[in-house]
This record gives sequence, C-alpha cells and structure tokens, in this order.
Amino acid sequence: MTIIPLAGIFLAITFQASTVLVPGGTVTFYVHDDDLNTSHKGIDEVSVSGLLDFKIAGTSISGPEKIVETGINSGMFVGTVSIPTTINGRDIKNGDVLTITYKDESDVSGNSNTVSKSIKVKKSLASIETSQNRIRIGQTFQIRIIDPDYNLDSRESDNISLSLIEFRSSNGIRTTLANPVFDAKTPSLRETGDNTGKFAVTLKMPKEIDGKRVKIGSSAELRYTDTSSPSGTTEKLKLIIRIGSR
Repeated sequence: MTIIPLAGIFLAITFQASTVLVPGGTVTFYVHDDDLNTSHKGIDEVSVSGLLDFKIAGTSISGPEKIVETGINSGMFVGTVSIPTTINGRDIKNGDVLTITYKDESDVSGNSNTVSKSIKVKKSLASIETSQNRIRIGQTFQIRIIDPDYNLDSRESDNISLSLIEFRSSNGIRTTLANPVFDAKTPSLRETGDNTGKFAVTLKMPKEIDGKRVKIGSSAELRYTDTSSPSGTTEKLKLIIRIGSR
C-alpha cells in the first residue's frame, strides 16, 4: 500500500508497480483526515456526498456511498470505486485518467482545501509460460499467465477462465484447457495473491483427448486469448510444448 501526503491530508490509491486501472474493475483508495474521526472509541462511516468526486477523462462517474475507517481512532478511511467500461458513449482507452478529488472543509489551518489524486488507464502486455517445455503423458504441469488487466480487484484474488486457453496438437487435436481430461486442480487460473496480476493452474497431460490419442513426440500449441485489453481488442499469445516420453 502506498500512502502519499498531500498538504496535511492524505489521499492515496493503493496500487503496486504491476497494477493498472482496468475498465470493469475496481480501484481502492484511502483518505486520511482526523476531522472525520468523530467516534474515538469506534469505527466511523462517512458519506462521500459532497466530500469526494470521481471523474474519468473529465466526466463524473459514480463512487461508493460511504468510506469506512480502517480501525478505531485511525483517522484513515477506505473506499472502492468501480471503473466503467465506457464513458460518453465510447470505450475506456489507454491514457484516460481517473481523478479522485477530496474536498476538505477545514484543514490543519482551519481553511477549506481541495486535493486530488489521479491514475491512468494503462495496458500491460500479457505473457504465458509453463513449468516445463517437455511434458510426459500423465505428468502434472503448471501454466502461468501474467496479465495485470485481469487483476480486477486489488483486494481479492481474481480468475482467468480455462476456456481462454486452447490446446492445439500437431496431430489434429483441438480443445481448451477447460476440457475435464486435463484434470485441473482448480476450475480456473487463480491469481497467486490479492494484487499480483499473476495467475496459475496445475493440470495433468492426458493420454487421450476426445477419442484421439496424444502422440508421444508430437508438439502442441497453447494459445491464450486475451480479451482484457482496455481498447477492446483481442490478442492471442502462443506457446509451443513438446509431448515427451521422459
């Protein structure tokens, strides 16, 4: 978490170096203002009406109804804003800026003050890899995808559907990793942590897929269809593996 001081008040959006502002995702932000800490023995909840404004590309968007103090007498409040996929009839695109503006009625000097924090929409390149390039029949292996654009919630682990990864063998097999013959340990690629943008799943190489034998010595292409681009485009990433006997 990064907390950035601004003129005696702290307004910050929590993000790591790998985090991007993702259309359809959420952004968690923190406000620090002791004036909002009115219950020194309890946790305060404060309405954001008239206190916080949220804009993307200069256009107002809806924010949360309230922010909640992070602990008793902390004076720090947390909220989450949902990012739309379109604005003014167009898709959210790279370079669009989310700006959160906090209106403080009375700062440390007793004067009214306004502070802002911004973050840009940014597309990060995705990648796909396996735990090994030669995989035996019956052997377990792991597929890992790095795709920060699927990190939709910085406070929860996200998922990528197995159906987005095709398995295309050199002897004509065409399927996806959602096929139950791969005996996936989880029903999707799970994010490795709450805000990593890295996803993984463990599978087993079958000896037969949809009535066709997986041929030892053949190759297979893993093709990941990335549909998470803020520009709305679809990208395909390819990785070649070998089916080995040892």
